[in-house]
Amino acid sequence: MPKFRYKASNSLGVMVSGSVNSETENGAIAELRMKGYSNIEINKSAFGGFFGDLDAKLQKMTSSTKVSMQETAIVSRQLSTLVNAGVNVLEAVSDVAAMVQNAYFSSVLLKIAEDVKGGSTLSEALSNYKKIFDNTFTSMVAVGEKSGKLAKVLADLAEHLENSVKLRRKIKSAMSYPIFVGGFFIVVFIGIVFILIPKFEDMFASFGAELPLPTQMVVNVSHFCVDHVLILILFLIVLYIAFKLWTRTPNGLLMWHKFFFKIPKFAPIYTKMIFANFFQTLSTLIKSGVDIVSSIQIASSTLNNTYVRLILEDIRESIIAGELFSARMDKYELFPKMIVRMTAVGEKTGQMDEMFDKITDYYNDEVDAAVATISAVIEPVLIVGLGFMVGICVIALYLPIFNMANAMVNQET
Repeated sequence: MPKFRYKASNSLGVMVSGSVNSETENGAIAELRMKGYSNIEINKSAFGGFFGDLDAKLQKMTSSTKVSMQETAIVSRQLSTLVNAGVNVLEAVSDVAAMVQNAYFSSVLLKIAEDVKGGSTLSEALSNYKKIFDNTFTSMVAVGEKSGKLAKVLADLAEHLENSVKLRRKIKSAMSYPIFVGGFFIVVFIGIVFILIPKFEDMFASFGAELPLPTQMVVNVSHFCVDHVLILILFLIVLYIAFKLWTRTPNGLLMWHKFFFKIPKFAPIYTKMIFANFFQTLSTLIKSGVDIVSSIQIASSTLNNTYVRLILEDIRESIIAGELFSARMDKYELFPKMIVRMTAVGEKTGQMDEMFDKITDYYNDEVDAAVATISAVIEPVLIVGLGFMVGICVIALYLPIFNMANAMVNQET
């Protein structure tokens, strides 16, 4: 890491000198400012130059260009703390950039600081990096800048991102075991069809006996898979490509996303997850001062389901035309009656932000229960299916052996 020599005034106004390790000169200045130094003069250390440059090049080669939601949440929290303490936006972004461990994210923040220094607002600078800061983030920051509540908005964003991370972790945790069992199911099926059954068939052929019907059926399935393995693989590839092309069409994607809400057992769970995400984002936007029409548009853009987005777009247009949010929601069976009633109460009392908070809490609790349900529904099905497949194969493969053993016993008697 590069080493920088510095001269600066400490908190007592006394000039001091020393060295500091940092990725960049701006990072070194930010670190010294955090320690209370002022009138800072920076020079790169000659001793650390070669090794610092080499280390920087190695880090650049190995650094990732990905920024996780958790990292964005941490940066939002840090920016909120600094801005709330009275640090101006430019210095706050520069200081946070020096603290970020992700080299790519740090470089992005330094570029954002340069844009702010050049006259851009923070929201304008953030909007240049949409893969890190989405529309929800930049829109809320813009509102915070206009209202003078940037620190509070950044804190709300940090909380929103942290809740989103928790939700994703819950879903991943719930799906990890079923995915493992499903993968094991496929491995066992391949092992039985392509390895186990052919070996038993060779053994049966050496006896020269006629195979029972269940055994012959299992052997025929194995023959079909082994003899047509390339055709089966090609068929799966063509099927996958056809599905991808179909879902790229507007009607195909809409039909596919609509199908999610018709799958038995899965549909209620999926609906809760979709609306947990939507109302959480909506609540955060409303609390930050974004109007209801813009909030619905921004919150719906965070959803991956085209069917739900079309419904929300219809609701948004109806609100613009003068209809109440709750009244339009009530025309869609997708929204539970309780959510419609709670929204209606929020509209009457003028406390939409508080009501959306309660709806978010409700859906978060429902998602917790749904996550437990995922495992309870999927795991038994996979285990029973795996057991059924193995049981059928064991019975079919050992049936000829039992028959031959019985025949030998009968001959001896």
